[in-house]
Amino acid sequence: MRFKYKNIMRIALIILILATVAFIFARSLKTPEKSSEESDKIGDIIEEYIPPDTKPGEFVQINLRKIAHFAEFAVLGIEVSLYVSLFMRKKAYMLASYSFGLFIAFFDETIQLFSGRGSSVADVWLDFLGFSTLAAVVYSITLLVAFLRKDFVK
Repeated sequence: MRFKYKNIMRIALIILILATVAFIFARSLKTPEKSSEESDKIGDIIEEYIPPDTKPGEFVQINLRKIAHFAEFAVLGIEVSLYVSLFMRKKAYMLASYSFGLFIAFFDETIQLFSGRGSSVADVWLDFLGFSTLAAVVYSITLLVAFLRKDFVK
């Protein structure tokens, strides 16, 4: 029974990772007009909660797209690091997962070139920062739990 549950969990995480990557890439394929229109809609929604004349409100509205990129990749970082922590359990795979995050960030910005939007090296680093920050949190928790259980990851 445990084996079946573990395989279901493994498949579910793989599907979740693939869905997140597809979501990220789909957002990058949008035309500049469509992307701007969607950002404006989100900006209107959050404007109700954070008035634009406040300093945090200005920051959020100006950097809404940057925050969205960071958040998308943060979710991906959580998913990938959970998969590696639960099913691969080696430090080498933990380090390799960061390469995956960087590749997806680079590829995401490359996709934007084909949709008529510009790409940015700064955005690649921002995306990777989102991925690596949350992946590091998950890995830290994993290593702490392993240490407390005296079950060090090899």
